[in-house]
Amino acid sequence: MSTISFLKEKLRDVSLAQLIRDETEQILLWLFKYAPGSLGFFLRYPVYKVLFNRLGGIPWIQANVTIWRTDRLQIGEHFGCNSGTYINAIGGIEIGNHVLIGSNVTISSGKHPIDGHFPPVFARPTIPGKIIIEDDVWIAANAVILPGVRLAKGTVVGANSVIVKDTEPYSVMAGVPAKLLRYRHEHAA
Repeated sequence: MSTISFLKEKLRDVSLAQLIRDETEQILLWLFKYAPGSLGFFLRYPVYKVLFNRLGGIPWIQANVTIWRTDRLQIGEHFGCNSGTYINAIGGIEIGNHVLIGSNVTISSGKHPIDGHFPPVFARPTIPGKIIIEDDVWIAANAVILPGVRLAKGTVVGANSVIVKDTEPYSVMAGVPAKLLRYRHEHAA
């Protein structure tokens, strides 16, 4: 398969308007991605306000966060996201209020089909899977949230965990794949 035919196949379902929007989004996000400290927060905010599908307040998004398909990303109030995180909203992502995301987290709402031999996995279209992150959720460093899952209200995801299925309210999840450790109310003060 030639490079040109590969690109045509990869972009087959993408309109010119969407392609221009995606490229403009990435240029705008790149311009302020590494701006440090408080100045960086305030420089990024107007860009997020214009690009995001919904933004409920001023997000506390640190430098070096990669976001893709902001038009399918909805974020509530009091949102914090640490550096190195990758958010791909190709299948849609809804994030509630009071959500905290640690460093180097991956949240991807698209997956690649792997069954069969042809076409190569790289050439297959992405299958969207909406992710919903409800209120009062904390996702610790290096966690991975896979497409199609719902993190219920109050969920805590342990560091280095992989979430492959929906969680229950106020659950503490950890492991690969993540399993229920306990509920937050079991050790409430």
